[in-house]
Amino acid sequence: MEHSQIVHTILAKLGNERLITELTTKLSQSEMTTLLLALSQEMTAQSSPVDLLNKYATNRFVKPSELSPIKLKKIELDMLELAENRGFTSLELSPASPLGSCSVIAKVDQNKVISATRGVELMSDSTNMLAIYLANGIKNKSINNSINDVHVCAASRVTRGQWYKQANVLPHFGLFTLVSSGKDTGSYRFEKDTLTRHIAFYLHYYGGKLGQETKVFLHMRKGYTDSEGFLDRMVDHLNVEFPSCLFIEDRVESSNQYYKGLNFEVNVNGVNIVDGGFVDWTQQLLGNKKERLLISGTGMDLQLITGMIQ
Repeated sequence: MEHSQIVHTILAKLGNERLITELTTKLSQSEMTTLLLALSQEMTAQSSPVDLLNKYATNRFVKPSELSPIKLKKIELDMLELAENRGFTSLELSPASPLGSCSVIAKVDQNKVISATRGVELMSDSTNMLAIYLANGIKNKSINNSINDVHVCAASRVTRGQWYKQANVLPHFGLFTLVSSGKDTGSYRFEKDTLTRHIAFYLHYYGGKLGQETKVFLHMRKGYTDSEGFLDRMVDHLNVEFPSCLFIEDRVESSNQYYKGLNFEVNVNGVNIVDGGFVDWTQQLLGNKKERLLISGTGMDLQLITGMIQ
């Protein structure tokens, strides 16, 4: 694969332009882990307590949030309890994900993720891990999504590697996610049922529990044979299910290598705080075109930052 000019400069400095290719093609995963662990050990052996303090002062990934942990825990508990009451099984996820959890199935740049040793990365999006959890369960037959759809949720602190323009925005934040898995049984049954379930959760939480003004945006995406017809069916269904909700349609078909068919956003008091849609991740993981998956997520920190919760 192509590397940045900085990487080429470093490789030239080491005297081997093919170093990365040789390491990744000639070494096994366990051998690479052993090498990276040795590298980390050597780097820490050369560091002093003063160095450690300086690293803390300059590393944007390790600073604590200034938000109240008690208020954040209350938000987390409220959302988990509401989700469980609405048929979602809550999971306490590991802070680590398999290396490539986002870039392999969701086409997210690996540089936006904090890669680590031992074949893992810091979790940057819990929807990916929930999808992998479900796919693994379906594969080993501990989860059956053929008869009934399976719904899971998680509240996690995630870390992302990209730069944020706002100085007060940390690269780690609380993310609440819902994921629903099922099979294609015709007539967009899965899509209608799960989209209703996800949107109902967010409308109930933000509109009902918090008493905030909500709008739902529906964006048409590529990925279904009849994009217009698919969106028509979803809009008609949602208007029946939520007659008092304002649905705003975006019918400019676009492909973002992420969502398929439809991407929805929930706007609360002018802030787009919920993002979700259909993805093909379990299709990729299991090699089965009948698999269906709906993901969605919302920020927990943002509820305090915007004043939705005092």
